[in-house]
Amino acid sequence: MSITLAIGLALSPALSLQAITFYDGPDIGENGLAVDYGSGVCRVSVKGKDADGERIVAEFSRRLRDGNLGVALEGPFMQKFSDADPNANHPVTVHFDTGSSAPSRSGGYDVGGFRESAWGGWGPGEASDATYAAMKEASSFSVEMDGNTYGPFTWAGTGAVWAALDNCETENS
Repeated sequence: MSITLAIGLALSPALSLQAITFYDGPDIGENGLAVDYGSGVCRVSVKGKDADGERIVAEFSRRLRDGNLGVALEGPFMQKFSDADPNANHPVTVHFDTGSSAPSRSGGYDVGGFRESAWGGWGPGEASDATYAAMKEASSFSVEMDGNTYGPFTWAGTGAVWAALDNCETENS
């Protein structure tokens, strides 16, 4: 095998990655929200900040078939949790600006992949329904997890996250 061929073969995986466009989620619009739908799940993303002032994104998701509600947080803060046990349960609490709060049933750290995140889930049924309803009057929220607080996450328009999820569900049902 020639040196040129050997170098070409060694570089081919790196060169092929240059042609790949990595998905970084939907663009967040002027109202501060981004809506996405896929695989039976509606997602609404909103920007916020972590304790260090770094930009982070929170994404509420609602599964259409059973109303299961979840939240995921992505951003540079995840570097602090690279050694977290992905099987440990670390529920989150969402605090809305209306004064209501919603502790999740489960939560944790999704580490080691392309999209590392901290997440919380309410499960299908009453807890998801109550948290979803609390969004109707909210204009912002923060997320507390494992002794850390993230946010506030804000957008234009009272109840806009709820309305975006509701519209997505209506359009895709």
